[in-house]
Amino acid sequence: MTSNLWIGTPGALYKIDQAATSFDRSAELGVSEFKSLGGRVTITRTAATARRMKIGWDRLPAADARVLDRLARRIDGPGPLVLIDPAAGNVLGAAQAAGRGAAGATDTTGLQQWFKVSTTGTVAEIGAAPGTFAFTAADATSKVAWRCVPWAGNFPVAPGARISFRAPTAFAALGTVAVNIDFKKADGSYLSGPSATGAYVAAPVPAGAVYATPCATPGAAGTYALAGACLTYDDGAADNVPGDGLPAMSVTAYSDTPGRPLPYRSISLDLVEVASAVG
Repeated sequence: MTSNLWIGTPGALYKIDQAATSFDRSAELGVSEFKSLGGRVTITRTAATARRMKIGWDRLPAADARVLDRLARRIDGPGPLVLIDPAAGNVLGAAQAAGRGAAGATDTTGLQQWFKVSTTGTVAEIGAAPGTFAFTAADATSKVAWRCVPWAGNFPVAPGARISFRAPTAFAALGTVAVNIDFKKADGSYLSGPSATGAYVAAPVPAGAVYATPCATPGAAGTYALAGACLTYDDGAADNVPGDGLPAMSVTAYSDTPGRPLPYRSISLDLVEVASAVG
């Protein structure tokens, strides 16, 4: 996981070096509890919940405070914002990291987490387990890639940061596996890409890169489960780390307190996961 927090819009991510003095990233479970007169408890849960975060800094340098102030007040546009969480060990989605998706999804009916890069190979449900997906390699050249659904398919990155990727557990067991990370420009065009023989690759983000797409090649024909993959913004992507996701966020509350001595400022932000940010 990264030791720094990055925040901003794709192509304009800003690094906050100073550690936050308060950081609440507790998951919102969406659970409601009902207790009957007889004392029995029934719970209901919403199908999807929004991620919320509350972050605060004491005595931030003026340059960092100005950036956060501009983002909170939407001076440079409505967003939404990328928030690279320093506590996140895997920015793949929770279901994506577990190799799961909507039961019945196909390449043409809502399969959004993965896509084949090569001309051969398919991503499909494993027959005996609805909602569990695998990649079938037709030959040694078959390659699969991971999409970042909240950001139109690509994972936002910042030049100067590092990123690492580990292939799914079933891929990693193969002596023929290879992995790579495709760095891309703002328009999605290919920029460069480190590759490695084996299940793990790590590299610095090059200048001009705005997005990244991790890819894996099993190197042998067969069907391999997609569970266990990991993408992290630093070295150390590891096997079977639960996915935290990389949701699009928007600031819903903001405080700015002049510090002592000036020009230091104490800043706090409340953020929520959004489908879009307008106005």
